[in-house]
Amino acid sequence: MDRKKSLLELTKKVTEKHANFSVSEVNDHCMRIAVLEGEYVWHFHPGSDELFIVLEGELLIDFQDRPTEVLKANDSLLIPKGVIHRTRADVRSVNLCIEKTNAETVPFAEGNVLKLIRCKPAGQQLHAFSEAQAKWAPLQNVSGFIRQWGGWMETENGPEALVLVLWKSKRDYLNFMADHHDAIYERTNQKGTFESINITLFEEPAEISKTLQNNTPAPVPEWTVKGSG
Repeated sequence: MDRKKSLLELTKKVTEKHANFSVSEVNDHCMRIAVLEGEYVWHFHPGSDELFIVLEGELLIDFQDRPTEVLKANDSLLIPKGVIHRTRADVRSVNLCIEKTNAETVPFAEGNVLKLIRCKPAGQQLHAFSEAQAKWAPLQNVSGFIRQWGGWMETENGPEALVLVLWKSKRDYLNFMADHHDAIYERTNQKGTFESINITLFEEPAEISKTLQNNTPAPVPEWTVKGSG
């Protein structure tokens, strides 16, 4: 059994402007303490909600698609997965953060673009489509690629595959389409595994944030590709 912890006592010797460390785990979630003075980077968590509880000071949380939230001691705020946000503190702030233990943080920057792909599998070829989708690993070596992930979503017309791809800029995306896409696609043998495809490119940060929030199917791990840079 873990010994009793005084949470604020754990932070007294922290002198860094930004520190983040785990203090406890419960099932598949962890509780972290975050000490912040200044600002953290814009980011989102594709597979985990995040709960903030302020213990000391004041925490500001900025969003791309809504006004800034100001949290004082004993305030809490739940940020759903996919929401692009940034934490700030004008003076030292001590906070609890609760999220999945394996939660991934994906940085977001001005100029990033998001590609949303929706595919209707051909017949009952869900397995064939999924196997082909798992062969997009060469993306990780393409300049400007950040991350690709996705999964299945049930609709009125049956299962639909959702794939999301984040790029550093529209130019990087267009260069990929011109120079790399067709060669990778041919090697996946994905042709014939879907009967329809719909592609939308989002460039405005607020629209990207809304799209990430509204398109969060249960992920298929094999579909996830992370950029090497």
